Amino acid sequence: MFRHPPALWRLHRKYKNRVGNVLKISLLAFFFISIIAMSSLYGLSRRWKRLASRGSRVLLTGGGTGGHVNPALAIAEGIRNREPETKFLYVGVKGKAESVIVRRAGYPLRFVLSQGFPGLRPSPSTLLFLLKVSAGVFQSLILLLWFSPRWVVATGGYVSAPVIVAALILKNLRIGHTRIFLHEQNSIPGQLNALLGRWVDRVLLTFSQTLSFFPKNGVLVGYPIRGSITRKPREEAQKNLPFQVPEDRQVVFAFGGSQGARTINRAVVDSLRFLIPHRHRVFIIHGTGLNKSSGYDASKDTENRLKKAYSPEELDLIADFYVRQDYFHNIGDVYSMSDLMVCRSGAGSLNEISRLGKPAILVPKANLPGDHQVMNARAMKHAGAAEILYEDTIVEEGVVLEKLEGRFLADRIMRLLQDRDRLEQMARCSGTFLRRHAVERILSEMYGDRAYNNGSGFHALPFKPLLTNGQLLSFLSQAQTRNPSNYDPGNLLDDPDDLVYYRHRAAGLLSHNAWQDRNLGVKLIGLTLYDEKIPTLLHMLADRTPVSRFQEFFGGDFQQVGFIRRNVLQALRILNRFDPEVEKHLFIALEDPYFEVRSQACVTASHFGFFLSGQEWWFHALEKRLKDPCFEVVIEAALAIGEMGTDSSALEILLQMRESHYWQVRNAALKGIQRLLQRKIVHPSRELLTEAGSFILTSTDFRPHFAIKETYNNLRKHCLDQLHGERPAQEARLLVERAARKHSS
Repeated sequence: MFRHPPALWRLHRKYKNRVGNVLKISLLAFFFISIIAMSSLYGLSRRWKRLASRGSRVLLTGGGTGGHVNPALAIAEGIRNREPETKFLYVGVKGKAESVIVRRAGYPLRFVLSQGFPGLRPSPSTLLFLLKVSAGVFQSLILLLWFSPRWVVATGGYVSAPVIVAALILKNLRIGHTRIFLHEQNSIPGQLNALLGRWVDRVLLTFSQTLSFFPKNGVLVGYPIRGSITRKPREEAQKNLPFQVPEDRQVVFAFGGSQGARTINRAVVDSLRFLIPHRHRVFIIHGTGLNKSSGYDASKDTENRLKKAYSPEELDLIADFYVRQDYFHNIGDVYSMSDLMVCRSGAGSLNEISRLGKPAILVPKANLPGDHQVMNARAMKHAGAAEILYEDTIVEEGVVLEKLEGRFLADRIMRLLQDRDRLEQMARCSGTFLRRHAVERILSEMYGDRAYNNGSGFHALPFKPLLTNGQLLSFLSQAQTRNPSNYDPGNLLDDPDDLVYYRHRAAGLLSHNAWQDRNLGVKLIGLTLYDEKIPTLLHMLADRTPVSRFQEFFGGDFQQVGFIRRNVLQALRILNRFDPEVEKHLFIALEDPYFEVRSQACVTASHFGFFLSGQEWWFHALEKRLKDPCFEVVIEAALAIGEMGTDSSALEILLQMRESHYWQVRNAALKGIQRLLQRKIVHPSRELLTEAGSFILTSTDFRPHFAIKETYNNLRKHCLDQLHGERPAQEARLLVERAARKHSS
């Protein structure tokens, strides 16, 4: 039997005793820490209950724009009217609309870190989002433990996410004795609201169709509006404004929400030129917005555009019927003064407009989650309360950007103002568009007094949602592939308005920073047959704005990356519109640094071969591409020569490719020769068969089926059929000639 040496045995026992002591101490430490933690949790829970019992405490959160802030303030106003001693705390993000609006309303304000969700695609922005939201959750935990609210009311915007997550954590730990209410303003909930709404106590909805997203805890209440937004006599509203509106003027109020909208601001400025002739009958009130970001300063940009577009004499005329301000805190007075609105179609604006029964020209922001602004605008249009103008994408000073033409806006404004019957009908429809008494319905849900129905018994309205950009691309691509010659997207969509919007939405993608979005926009421009955007596509094809050094290191060349330029050429083929500008840009594309662009340029030249054949410079340009270092380009150039050649020189060039290293190139040359025969540019002969037979018909890679042999056999069969068909005709001509000679002799 093996026995340990005495020294080793003593070391083993000593080590064993130490491990045992460490385990005992660790268990005791864990036990005491657990007791302390449980005592702390119990103490925090007792403190929360004690503070909640002393009076109503409400934590409000939501922000980024006035559309998220104002509903929270409207709910707070309703609670304060019911319980004047209620204590409030508003949690927002620094530098956003809540920094101005909440402070002016007089509510205590605290800030946490948060950031908008950048999407599912992994990127540095995703990491930054996770870090900021995590920090925001920690900050929210501290605020919630300190304030101990009875209710947490969230009204959307990315600031709501960390607060709701923190509240759910404390509630599940049985520390937070609070109820969580989430108000969703739009018909299609945002990604974070759709996720977090599953676990809150109630989701308060504005539109009935949103009930399908929250079948268990969703209730239909409407959109809460502040008490200050009520219809007033025009004379009373005028007293509260810092400017004077002549009595005989029709008033147009144009605004883009609390932060402003670049498209609307610039369109309003541009429209003034066309409204000057009507200055004695119209008055424009313009809310430019609070946005002062590095990318866009709403007030400064508007002022600079005015100075640049108009002379001092014109500005004097404009001052007689135009006034602007960055933000109207007493917006109810401006509404009461107005006869027509020009605005975005966020839920907040539409509900405020509907409450006062005002007609509107809506300019929805495209490509938002669920296209909720477009869905809102279409709902109001179908109710007869509004008309829609979509943003368009243009090239201005060499930059692709979204724009609404001022001339179109001015024309629509004057057309409506001059048709008073139409304006009054729209106003009546607006007044009945959305649900009333939203604040009262929300309070009845919060207090549980069942004073209102609160949406019980309502079901989601049957409606067909708009296709996402990805769904639209897949749907139209399949249809175009199945039947390219008779392809018409208008016949594939149920509502003609859908195609109008899809075209504008696709054009909107062309101005995005992410090249993937611009690439998607280019494809959809082609598939929706939006040929008005051909000039924009050509600009993108020829744009040589260089990328940064960092992007260049990873293989980038220009801002409009090679994939975009390639897909522009594919879109041009689908659009099937040819003119000198298209030809010029197509010719330039043959020299593009990216091989796929050169290849697609050859394909597109072949597509438009009817217009290009016979032009010597095009033939020489394609001949040059036969020496391209990329065999993919050589293949398409050979096929294009077969489509565009006009004499035997095309045949001679293609025959020279008989011994090309790549069987695909030899195959393309044979196809080009076959196309010359089909077009009757060359004629079948024994000599041609001999020349074609000299092509190498093998490939360097293993293939069970040799396509080049099949191409050669088709070419040979075509020639032989033609030759055999000509022999009887030749014999008949010989017999006729012999008979004629015999008769003459």
